[in-house]
Amino acid sequence: MKWTKSLLNFFYPNRCPACDRFLTAQELLCTECAEKLLLGQDAYCHVCGKPDCMCSRKSLAYDGAVVCSAYAEGTVPAILQLKTSGNTNFAIFAARILAERLRNTDLQLDCVIPVPMHRSKERMRGYNQAALIAEEIARLLELPLYENILIKNQSSIEQHRLSAAERSKHPESFGIHEKRLDGMRILLCDDVLTTGNTLNRCAALLKENGAAAVFAAAAATTIQNNRRKEL
Repeated sequence: MKWTKSLLNFFYPNRCPACDRFLTAQELLCTECAEKLLLGQDAYCHVCGKPDCMCSRKSLAYDGAVVCSAYAEGTVPAILQLKTSGNTNFAIFAARILAERLRNTDLQLDCVIPVPMHRSKERMRGYNQAALIAEEIARLLELPLYENILIKNQSSIEQHRLSAAERSKHPESFGIHEKRLDGMRILLCDDVLTTGNTLNRCAALLKENGAAAVFAAAAATTIQNNRRKEL
């Protein structure tokens, strides 16, 4: 209800996750930031999802990608707010852009699956940001959401503190529940597409379990020479 949102906004002001301006209860980003953060659809490769295409340098397990923003100066605060401060506005904003872009393709999708977070980390944060994105996309596209297919195994190494070269030496460990996905065309969602290793490993697992195709959706994609340690 609108009055409930207004009351909550009085005690817990809604702020733009990119610039910290006050927003109305219904807004996700201020108008200026919303326009600034959008990455044009012709500004990235629709196969690998990178502005600096990596298709010739990397074997991809996923079959295509759609992204919302570049991980650049304006996007960094919004991503960090999402990861550390509980401001989930950017996840919902990105999901709505991604859903609209997916509607304008000829992709025939069967379900949406988020990149998983380890249970202990999700309990500490209170949510998995990839799952927030996946849930909103699934709602808008009227697709089933499967949150318990992929499993994130515990790791003593935090990936966001590693360089691209270090990530390849210390890959994340994922597992999959014994649910057959034969012939399914899956949308795999994550918050940031950095090296593509996470999406690759998850897509490979889904295909090993029978998926016919896996397409990636990410709220932001990094640009070469702008892969920051805060991720």
